[in-house]
Amino acid sequence: MRLRLASYLLALLPFGSFATEVPDALTGIWATPNCTTATDTLVLYKGFYLWLGEDETALSGLSASDTQATDWTRLEEPDGYPNFFMVLPDGRLRETFLPDGAPFVSNPTESWQTTDYESCADALPRTKVLLHGEPVAVLKVVSSVHNLCQTDQQACANQLFAGLDISGDGKLSRAEIARVLRVTAYVAAVSEDDAAQNDDLAGISAASLPIGPLMASAIVNSFDYDNDGLLSLAELSQDRGTLTSQLEPDTNDELSSRLNQMKQAIKPLGRLLENFGQ
Repeated sequence: MRLRLASYLLALLPFGSFATEVPDALTGIWATPNCTTATDTLVLYKGFYLWLGEDETALSGLSASDTQATDWTRLEEPDGYPNFFMVLPDGRLRETFLPDGAPFVSNPTESWQTTDYESCADALPRTKVLLHGEPVAVLKVVSSVHNLCQTDQQACANQLFAGLDISGDGKLSRAEIARVLRVTAYVAAVSEDDAAQNDDLAGISAASLPIGPLMASAIVNSFDYDNDGLLSLAELSQDRGTLTSQLEPDTNDELSSRLNQMKQAIKPLGRLLENFGQ
């Protein structure tokens, strides 16, 4: 049996198969002007980056370019847009920006604008944790299994499942499933062509609090064959019918259009679970 949980979760992100991965020296969490009073924050992982601005958030695929610039590491988004980075001798990360109207094939010159970031290791700046903490934690899990997912589907699914299992008891509770639902909605919102407004992300997060547990309960009720109120990897690997229809709990009109946005955003998770064991 080929277990595909990781592959389908990876498919929710704005990259397809991993090309040349982001170098280890650049991966991690970086903030400007520093990790204590961060305005903008860059989360760089193996196949993608998450940009956390003061007002907007964006997620994009990222891979090392086959053509590199002198002194800079060139990383490209799926549409070919270049990002240029270098690690400075003092450990900071410097980014330089393609001038407006310049061709994507351009290489940095001294006239290009730059921004320096302080390394925060794997810790988000405190001001970013409330809105972005859960998604960054799950994205870190996804990044950690990406190489394995190219070679060993079952080991990939096992490790991803373990990463989502916060309690470490070998099963997913309703709370742990609701967490995945919240992160899936967040990822869908920030993966659009335009950056997501942080106010909208906060609205999606608020909407997920009442609806996430309802949807998690629907998932548990569908697959909890031993009736212990939890989901094991084996239970998620069984043959089953469609789940998508069960991701539509009854709600009041009071929850507003943002709730409907979240319900639409998390539908890919239904397809993920439906295809977990094929």
